[in-house]
Amino acid sequence: MAVLREDKSIAGFERVAVVLSGGGALGAYQAGALAALDNAGFQPHWVAGTSTGAFNAAIVAGNAPRQRVSQLRNFWRRLAAFAAKEPPPSILGRAFRRLSGFHRDLVIGERPFAEAAWQALPAIDTGKLRSLLAEVIDFPRINSGKVRLSLGAVHLTTGTEIIFDNDRHIIAPEHVLASAALPAGLAPVTIDGELYGNGGVIAVTPLPVLLDSASPADTLCFVIDCCDPSSPGSPGLSRASQQIAAYRRRHDLRRIIGVLGDKIPAELQRDPEIRGCLAQGSRATMNLVHLVHESDAADLVGKVADFSPAAMARRWRAGERDMVASLGRSAWLTPPPRRVGVVVHELRGGAQIGSP
Repeated sequence: MAVLREDKSIAGFERVAVVLSGGGALGAYQAGALAALDNAGFQPHWVAGTSTGAFNAAIVAGNAPRQRVSQLRNFWRRLAAFAAKEPPPSILGRAFRRLSGFHRDLVIGERPFAEAAWQALPAIDTGKLRSLLAEVIDFPRINSGKVRLSLGAVHLTTGTEIIFDNDRHIIAPEHVLASAALPAGLAPVTIDGELYGNGGVIAVTPLPVLLDSASPADTLCFVIDCCDPSSPGSPGLSRASQQIAAYRRRHDLRRIIGVLGDKIPAELQRDPEIRGCLAQGSRATMNLVHLVHESDAADLVGKVADFSPAAMARRWRAGERDMVASLGRSAWLTPPPRRVGVVVHELRGGAQIGSP
């Protein structure tokens, strides 16, 4: 576990975490939100990402606070400049044909959307992208552990989800590329002789792994989704809402165990069986702020593939707007009472959804 910094980013919280999902060109929204977070003086202790989110996460972890915004801008400006217009059927078509039906379903996720996105996503020169990542990211800084970084990917031979983490891996450009490979127009990446790629065109956030593997600490967590259009009866493409609800139930249960533990006499707490049960409890709390850029499925494929400068600028501004709105809601940033495990706040397309 990465050591928490003593200079807390905000009074009342021991940890600030940021979780970033995928979404192709819509990742500029995340970059704008991260810029607003940085400008407000919030310094995350832990960033996690997959697919497009892996690029943004690695840039945050791999730069000093004063350099993050400029490097995010630099990355998205230059990525848009060399993103090609035609899909790469020769390289990626062969890669997809190597996968079994089961693994293919895992990689492309919801088939109708994914197949359309597969045809629309631009080809990206892997060599240029690797060079760009090496330019805008200080990998020695990442591997120093100043900020914990977790990157989601899939082992393509077995279909197993894996997290590359600077707490136990030496992170290189290949680990970042592996999180975006296949659906984002990139060839699979070989690391230590094994083939890795992305988990989906609209990648699922690594939220459960990040939160469940964390040591108990009062946490402010921002989950930033590029897009999550949900229809009735559908979990949505990113499934972040499902994951948040499941985590909330689990953590609230751990809080209940923690509260009950406080009521049990000391002599009973020494019983090995009871002590084992109480070890599952937690007294930590969490404020979770969920930002969703695109909630409308209309022309989502085109948006995911649109790397035009105008689209990049528009999404960046939307990310800044939504993050500023979130930081302006004092109740959202106030630690919840000890009897509450997780409080969730949500903005979709700039509109607040429900109440905690």
